[in-house]
Amino acid sequence: MRIALYEKGLPFERIDVWTLAGGWAEKPAEVLAASPKGEVPVLVDGELALCDSTVILEYLEERHPEPPLYPVGVAARARCRLLENYGDTVLQPDAELLVREVFWKPDPATRDREAIAAGTAALQRDYERLERELAGREWLCGEFGVADVACFTPLNVACHLGALPPEPLRALRAWIARMRERPAVRRELRDIAAVLREMAG
Repeated sequence: MRIALYEKGLPFERIDVWTLAGGWAEKPAEVLAASPKGEVPVLVDGELALCDSTVILEYLEERHPEPPLYPVGVAARARCRLLENYGDTVLQPDAELLVREVFWKPDPATRDREAIAAGTAALQRDYERLERELAGREWLCGEFGVADVACFTPLNVACHLGALPPEPLRALRAWIARMRERPAVRRELRDIAAVLREMAG
């Protein structure tokens, strides 16, 4: 979501909701009021409070259409929504397996090797699909947009935890490099690095 805000040049106040190894920390009342399940992200715009990244991204696009983050045309927009959903509902859970077993367990002896292997295998299937989706394209839906944001975020986490796309997936590897050089993405990566440093104490 923050990448979209940066892309559109929209000012915002960031409020972090911390997580713990065993799950979420206690959430502020404001988050629970906006998000019945306590899920993040949450966007508050005046008197309107929204949860769910898909809803938030579509709201930002309708409220601030320039620069556009969805393609033109009914079929192209449908494909974009499918890929955005894929990032949220498939890539992210697959990456979260590694977050749980690698990031939150710095001692390798405490890790579930079978879970890591299953997560890594699932991610390799994800990478192969994205390689096909990127065939002949620089970005997933022609121009940079929400599908790229939704798929890159969990994929980048997985890469940092050791699940790198194999060398033959050249289109995917080139896309990752382009994503990391995009100014809005670079700002988000700097923000994440600062939060991780703060968590490390």
